[in-house]
Amino acid sequence: MSKVELVPDYDLYYTSLGLHIPLTKAAIPDLGTSSEYNVYRHLFLNSLTPRYLLLEAGVFPMPLTGVGIRKYAPDFYQKMGIGDDFNLIESITTGFPEPYAVSVFVGDIVNFSKPDEKKVGTNKGYMGYLFSYSNEHIRRNILIQDNNYEVEWKMKGERNFQGERLSWSFRVGAKLHENPDITNAIYLGIRRNNLSFRSPFLSWLDNTNMQMRLDFSQPGMELLRQEYLIGKSYPIEGKNYALKLDLGFAWEGANLYTGRLHYLEHSGFTVIIRPNIDF
Repeated sequence: MSKVELVPDYDLYYTSLGLHIPLTKAAIPDLGTSSEYNVYRHLFLNSLTPRYLLLEAGVFPMPLTGVGIRKYAPDFYQKMGIGDDFNLIESITTGFPEPYAVSVFVGDIVNFSKPDEKKVGTNKGYMGYLFSYSNEHIRRNILIQDNNYEVEWKMKGERNFQGERLSWSFRVGAKLHENPDITNAIYLGIRRNNLSFRSPFLSWLDNTNMQMRLDFSQPGMELLRQEYLIGKSYPIEGKNYALKLDLGFAWEGANLYTGRLHYLEHSGFTVIIRPNIDF
């Protein structure tokens, strides 16, 4: 029988604490080592009849660090910049428009496990509907007051076995802002990370990460923002962690921000440098 479960998740860019609440007495299905296709198929077929409620509070440590550096160490922040369009601190911390958020997820959940292997990480897959709220927005490492609401259909998961890890996220959603200077949007996002400790340290094809997100104005369907990342994970021999580096860029259209937030001196192009550690 399913039970209420408290699940923490730690990451330099997103750390959260979730409360899993079963809506039925049925046990959480365990898909073990099923193929990605079978995992996606199971989640899709069962997401239309929600069986679990997930309450989550999350914080974005690196984006908050960028905000703190710009606010409390402005001289150092300026020294990290070249011209108007590149700042190393912004490049490392960009891509997350909220400092924190609370969310409610309703849908289906599955477990992943291997016989005789201790559970590490969340080892769960999710598919369903997510509702999120935050009262602040981040632009170029500056906090902006904005009650914003997000609703999305999402499929995400993490399968963490000894020597191999796989995580993924596919989502389509809409975001509404009370701040009139931030344009409402609908968006599409894809992320997939694969880590194998059995692959050579300098292997080019293995341990590759990719991420993409497109935002369109609502109404109008004008492209407001696009973000692309590709990266590599480098397992450390004899250790249970890997160094990770994603590189890419984000482009903002002229109408993403209006009024007092319309920075004419910024080209809208931002280089993204995202170091991390996979434990």
